[in-house]
Amino acid sequence: MILHLHPANPEKRKLKEISEGLLDGAVYIFPTDTVYALAADSNSKKGVEKLYDLKEISKNKPLSILCPDISTAAGLVEYIPNDAFRLMKKITPGPFTFILRANRNVPRISFSNSKNKNIGIRIPENLLLSEFLSLHPGTITSTSVFSNDEYLTDIDDLEKIYGMKRKA
Repeated sequence: MILHLHPANPEKRKLKEISEGLLDGAVYIFPTDTVYALAADSNSKKGVEKLYDLKEISKNKPLSILCPDISTAAGLVEYIPNDAFRLMKKITPGPFTFILRANRNVPRISFSNSKNKNIGIRIPENLLLSEFLSLHPGTITSTSVFSNDEYLTDIDDLEKIYGMKRKA
């Protein structure tokens, strides 16, 4: 099912509906600054496990965490080196992923590989995603939608592939 939102003024009622779904373990596909991404609430074991299943990847593969701002991101990592912090302030929000060492505040399910404590942090500029993150009570764990060696960018293709998986 495709849920249409106004691109310049997303309806808060619909965003809250999505937020409630994510909190209950649902997975949604969002447009990001670059491509579409599968997304689950970072604290939802059920939702994050669905991300791995839908993408058909090992739980040892890292996922990214979407944050509304640098302050939230800073609360998830051991530290942000001064140079990296200055760079983050300069180029975020935007289409960048920062690889940093996770701290204990990151839900374990969001970085399953115990050997690698690094996580990807993104602070998106995409208006819809930015609006969503400003009202959702937490962070979002995500992974790009990639199939048959290419990123999926057509909403109808996304519905065909993931709509079928949802019904299965």
